[in-house]
Amino acid sequence: MTTRGSLALVLSFVTFVAVALPLDRSSTPAQQAALSLIAWAFLGLALALQPPAIRVQVAGLVVLATILECVGSLIWGAYTYRLENLPLYVPAGHGLFYLSALRAASLPWLHRNARTVVVAVTAGATAWMLYGLVAHPLPDLLGFVTWAILVRFIVRGRYPLLYAVSFAMTTALELYGTGLGIWRWSPVLPVLMLPAGNPPTGIGAGYAAMDALTRRIVGRIERARATRRGAGTADVAARPTASVPGNATPAD
Repeated sequence: MTTRGSLALVLSFVTFVAVALPLDRSSTPAQQAALSLIAWAFLGLALALQPPAIRVQVAGLVVLATILECVGSLIWGAYTYRLENLPLYVPAGHGLFYLSALRAASLPWLHRNARTVVVAVTAGATAWMLYGLVAHPLPDLLGFVTWAILVRFIVRGRYPLLYAVSFAMTTALELYGTGLGIWRWSPVLPVLMLPAGNPPTGIGAGYAAMDALTRRIVGRIERARATRRGAGTADVAARPTASVPGNATPAD
């Protein structure tokens, strides 16, 4: 995708979020389903314009993110959506978000200033994490834990610019969504009894972890497929050539 195409995708996603989330603020289940249909259509169109490797990667993240959403919201109760369900636009939104982050991180300007961007985002994340620890009645310990995960990926991960971009985008989305009341984080995480902000200050690190896990899973699947293809090719090459009746050469 060209630079202009990447910008168009990112701006389209931002516009969609800016319009769709306020609409979901007071939507009925049927209206929410209509928003979900639009989100999935948007994702399908966006993926159709991507190379196969990106489509597989985004699809893998959608599956992983959906599983984590079901566990985190419906089972664990770490956060709750307005209608106490999992809106069907959320899995598609994860795919659109991830694809937008990938394309944003590929923009030439960000690549040329990658170190500055990564340092600035990390410094901002650190300042916000410290604010979360001291500015609320309960310290945002989940924010601290997730901030530590972000720093780990920034320092040792393979794609620090992508992690920084996705963290900044996630932070903006979390502030927007919780501010509208579309979802809300529990003040204390069930079972773990870990205090959390609304949103947790470092929650954007989740996409760094999901990106790394998705790449690992997709890589293993691709290697397994390549191994099976290689084994099949070797098996065919090892088979003896069958003789055709009537074409045998008579013996001398």
